[in-house]
Amino acid sequence: MTTATPSASTAYRYAGYRASGLWTPTTLADLVPRAAARHPERELFCFEGRRVSYGEFERWTRAIAQDLVRRGVTPGDRVLVQLPNRLEALAVQVAAFRAGAVDVPVIPIYREHEMRQIVADCRPAVVCTVDALGPRDPAAELDGLLDEAGLDPVVRYLVGGGRPGWVAVPDAATAVDEPLTVTRGPADPALLLYTSGTTAAPKGALLSHRAVVAHLVNFRDALGAGEHTVTLAATPLSHLGGFVAAVVFPVFLGGRSVVMSGWRPDDAVELIEAERVTLMMGATVFVADLVERYRTRPEGHRLDTYACAGAAIAPEIVDRASEAGVRVVRAYGMTETAGVLAIAAADDPLERRRAWDGRLLRGMEMTVVDEDGALVPPGTVGRLRIRGPQLLECYTDPVVTAEQFDDDGWFSPGDVGRVDDEGWVQIVGRTKDIVNRGGEKFSTMDIELAIASAPGVRRVAVTAVPDERLGEVVGAWVVLDDDARAAGVDPLLDHVAGQRLARAKTPVEWHVVADIPVTATGKIRKHTLAGLPDLDLWSAHRTAPA
Repeated sequence: MTTATPSASTAYRYAGYRASGLWTPTTLADLVPRAAARHPERELFCFEGRRVSYGEFERWTRAIAQDLVRRGVTPGDRVLVQLPNRLEALAVQVAAFRAGAVDVPVIPIYREHEMRQIVADCRPAVVCTVDALGPRDPAAELDGLLDEAGLDPVVRYLVGGGRPGWVAVPDAATAVDEPLTVTRGPADPALLLYTSGTTAAPKGALLSHRAVVAHLVNFRDALGAGEHTVTLAATPLSHLGGFVAAVVFPVFLGGRSVVMSGWRPDDAVELIEAERVTLMMGATVFVADLVERYRTRPEGHRLDTYACAGAAIAPEIVDRASEAGVRVVRAYGMTETAGVLAIAAADDPLERRRAWDGRLLRGMEMTVVDEDGALVPPGTVGRLRIRGPQLLECYTDPVVTAEQFDDDGWFSPGDVGRVDDEGWVQIVGRTKDIVNRGGEKFSTMDIELAIASAPGVRRVAVTAVPDERLGEVVGAWVVLDDDARAAGVDPLLDHVAGQRLARAKTPVEWHVVADIPVTATGKIRKHTLAGLPDLDLWSAHRTAPA
């Protein structure tokens, strides 16, 4: 797939997206100013007790956008935001749209290993981070990586503290009553999102304004959402899911959100009741925590609908949620489709909602093919192909784009599943070698490389292992020499920590085995790992997930 002039068939599809109201002239930069003009005093979100109106947020994002433009940010420049759940994470990302820039949100758990690749790929004109994150100094980390890449951003925003070369994020008081004259079209890139795939390096996916707006239209219609909707956002705000739940979707609806600085399930239950929250979206771990608490909690206002995507959910959790009064709707989506592309409705039968991953959204197409690329009958399992108005434009790496798109615009996500004759989708597996930990996807390759470099490791294989709370966590199978076997797991854990990978990539399960089976071409047969006998040492060691 390229950005060249579309073929006649592609042009007809695009015309259909416009005629159906999925592709509109609206950009993400338009959402906040338009909503604030309609109801400036209406509450947009409540963040840890602080209530922010549409008008206040419009002034704040205008102030930041004006500062970006004054400093020399031009349309298409990249604004990298790596913040924990702070209000600035919302404001700077929206301001990036308003300045005509491309928002590049990066989850805070990424450290130098991942950030080196992202910085080199996106070459940001602006960076924004926090002064401290636990024992880490993210600003110092970014300074080092920017110097290494030979980059000098036009501005480095620091939230909290002070550091030479960094400035504070402008506040609303600095806004000037002048309109921003930057123009970007709906087909222009709005977001650059980094997602793991079959390679260790994160892939940069470029999403246009129109793709994200198409998702908002479809998501609204599928959920029956509107001004009455109150959303709870507790996932990372420097991530597509959290950012959309906290501000993009509520602004699009004219509704409001309740934003948490981090997931605290007991507090979430109280907030849901006090703020009359109706909708939450995310991975399995959050709804499982809520349901556990609802089982022993007296009657009161409870979450109405939970849209579960990003990680597998057991049918039993959907059943328990239903018993607790929460309607779980399973969904299927990914970064590359600007969110979900299939979702169930809250009033669909429980039998469907517990076993299937939703119905295809309007305009989205999915075909299922066999290993030779031939179409299979409805209901037959095969490799999925996707096409539609929510799809990414391309990856930053043209080689990856060519690998995952064909000439007819079909995108191959690497997932295996089925689609029935009513458009219901069911995912049964993945061809991508990644771990989906609570909705965050990691390539296993760089984890394997980190472990392989440890003293005494002869062979290693890493794969996903089931976890009741997070869906999947990291498991490692290792062949060790005698000294490493006798030393136990602690030296391996210390070595992995020293490789500066995200902590969530640290294996939770370790298995010491005599050998790791491979195919005739040398590829590890990962589907056989769970059946390998553990040696009689510290095998099957399991720790709590980081």
